[in-house]
Amino acid sequence: MLLEAPPVRPDGDAAVLVAATAGGAQSHSGSVDDGPVDAVDLGMLKHGDLVDELVDLVAERARLEGRYVALLGELVSRDGAQSAAWQLREYTRMNSAQARSEARLAEALVEHEFTDTLDALSAGEIQISHAKVIARESPKKHRRDEEEFLELCRAHPSDVVARHTLAYESLQVFADLEAEAAANDRTPVDAELSLQREERRCSMLLGDDGMWHLRADLDFISGRELSLQLAAAERAVRQRDDAGDLTYPQRNADALCELILGRQKPQASLVIVADYDTVSGGLDNPRLDDGTPLSARQLAEFAADAKVLPAMFKADWSELALGRARSASEAQRIVLAIRDGGCIACATHTERCHAHHIEHYEDDGLTEIPNLAMLCVPCHLDHHQRHWAIDTPPDGKPRRAPPCG
Repeated sequence: MLLEAPPVRPDGDAAVLVAATAGGAQSHSGSVDDGPVDAVDLGMLKHGDLVDELVDLVAERARLEGRYVALLGELVSRDGAQSAAWQLREYTRMNSAQARSEARLAEALVEHEFTDTLDALSAGEIQISHAKVIARESPKKHRRDEEEFLELCRAHPSDVVARHTLAYESLQVFADLEAEAAANDRTPVDAELSLQREERRCSMLLGDDGMWHLRADLDFISGRELSLQLAAAERAVRQRDDAGDLTYPQRNADALCELILGRQKPQASLVIVADYDTVSGGLDNPRLDDGTPLSARQLAEFAADAKVLPAMFKADWSELALGRARSASEAQRIVLAIRDGGCIACATHTERCHAHHIEHYEDDGLTEIPNLAMLCVPCHLDHHQRHWAIDTPPDGKPRRAPPCG
């Protein structure tokens, strides 16, 4: 059966949908109207030049996306988000989920008058993923305002900004929070957890492809606990005799089924870090290993049933060395989780990471904290295939270095 030709874009206001491509945008190598750069030319570029070209094109794409979101916002203000999403699907053949998502983004930016975010996007300073974080989080109570979010977005990837959305810097916010805490005996972290739990949801639907599709939105504690259990179950699946040909996603699917069906009950540790205040003799700044803050109440609830590992670490993180042991111990993995906060390349949570030897084990590298770094499975494989370098600055926190050339 032949597909029908896409509908012709009508005249009038809907013509705004194609305006985003107008203007002959310029790239690092010239006009985009000149056509693609010859493949031979790309192959002759040095690595640094290739990255520069890529950075320029990403900024240019952000500028076009800024124009696109502004135009879409105008269409939303005239026709509504649902109608705008329908027009995107009809006239551009965009899928429904993407059309709805981008129409909602434009609607939120217009509704809250986040013009600075649109300007920063149009200037190529931030990505559309940053704009989504700002549109979702900034209107909420006790969040940073648009200006503070933009400052973070100009310096960090959007997934890093999204993990740390609560505001703690503003004196006015502090005053508001103290007043609320006195009235309701609840901190902003407790309020955030309560809000997320109210918004929790899970669905399991039979798709058009005949397969079941599972989706869940969980609060930051329950989700992390489930992630830890799933990672532990996946490691158990990996040890099976028949697991040799299974891909990582297939092992995850098997592990999830075994968890839900009760075939596995793996032991996994949720790492909670707190600083010891020598003056007051109490614990301060409780948080998960990725930096997610916890309240004193949450810390007390976890401490009631938790194993406590008191430890003092040197500034260079050199404690808990095990000499020539092949794999990092559980205690070392906890220290690495606290130090690295996840994969040093992409920030994936630590339960999905390997403890990589910076000086390879086969080259007599020691299994001690200064010679270990957290790398997730894909980044670890890429590291060994591409031979990336790892730099360890004076603070002892390793970071992957770009290749030379």
